[in-house]
Amino acid sequence: MAGAVLTLLTACGGKKFNVEGEIANAKDSVLYFENVGLNGIEEIGTVKLDDRGKFSFSGDAPAAPEFYRLRTNDQIINVAIDSTETITVKAQYPQMATQYEISGSDNNEKIEELSLKQIDLQGRAVALERSGLSSAEVRDSLMKMLYYYKEEVKNDYIFKEPYKSYAYFALFQTLGPWLI
Repeated sequence: MAGAVLTLLTACGGKKFNVEGEIANAKDSVLYFENVGLNGIEEIGTVKLDDRGKFSFSGDAPAAPEFYRLRTNDQIINVAIDSTETITVKAQYPQMATQYEISGSDNNEKIEELSLKQIDLQGRAVALERSGLSSAEVRDSLMKMLYYYKEEVKNDYIFKEPYKSYAYFALFQTLGPWLI
């Protein structure tokens, strides 16, 4: 009986998740796999990319959903892990953060959408600040952009499926000092 319990515990403890893929045009870059937790960012692993850019990271399946990120230089791809899934990422450096494909998880496809929406909003805000409009016009326009962005994210992501990892990700996005 004790042997059966030990076997069961060992089998449960062996569940793993995998994050794998390819970052093209990133030869000799270091790709970091990091846990983004409540206590900050913790490096889980690194790999120096070769001319093919292939990578693979794995870890123990979390008891509850957790957030991770793939990072090289200033490019970041956010990933949620909630089971023993295999997430596949295909990207091309140096546009890795904005031009990537992710598969293996519905949550991560939604996180990709949210990340791209946030990057787009930040780009439009920077363009607006450089537009030559008065400070009041820039502020008013930024507030309108932010309002519509928040409404879309709230209704289409957070309220739609509040129990999903992507809803939690959407809830805690930061938009920069000018879009608070």
